Amino acid sequence: MLPSKKSYQKGFTLIEVLVSMLIIVMFLGIAMHLMVIASIFKARAEQYDRAVVWIQEDLEQTIFIAQGYEHDATPYSLKCNATVASSGLAAGLLEDPHGIGGTPKNFGTKSIGGTTFTMTRTADYTNSFDPFKLLTLNYTVAPANGGAAIVTISTEVIANAVFKCP
Repeated sequence: MLPSKKSYQKGFTLIEVLVSMLIIVMFLGIAMHLMVIASIFKARAEQYDRAVVWIQEDLEQTIFIAQGYEHDATPYSLKCNATVASSGLAAGLLEDPHGIGGTPKNFGTKSIGGTTFTMTRTADYTNSFDPFKLLTLNYTVAPANGGAAIVTISTEVIANAVFKCP
């Protein structure tokens, strides 16, 4: 009898190939899903960033107006002696023609990342820490066609004339 040749199995079975293909497809599916989510977050972050810059532009203008408001009053503004908040420096900064121009103020629309947004500023002195001197500003940037705001910021502004008050 002739010696038989040893048979060595070489290669993969069909089951092993199918399982490896399934693992690869699952990995690619998850990776693609994560890439889509990352691009959505990137777009939202860009919208948020541009909305904050839009708010910052108006806030810088408001601070500039507050720095000059009643600045030339000598020795100090008559509004320093106000007995009601509606006659104080904060109310004057809000309602005076030389102030920031009333509330609420709509800044129109701006296209950010393919979506049109509106910015609104509301100002209030009655609910601030010091209603005679502090003006609270609330900014909201929301889609023009309705929906949830992407940015809401609240801050306080004080006129430099306050520092001259006795």
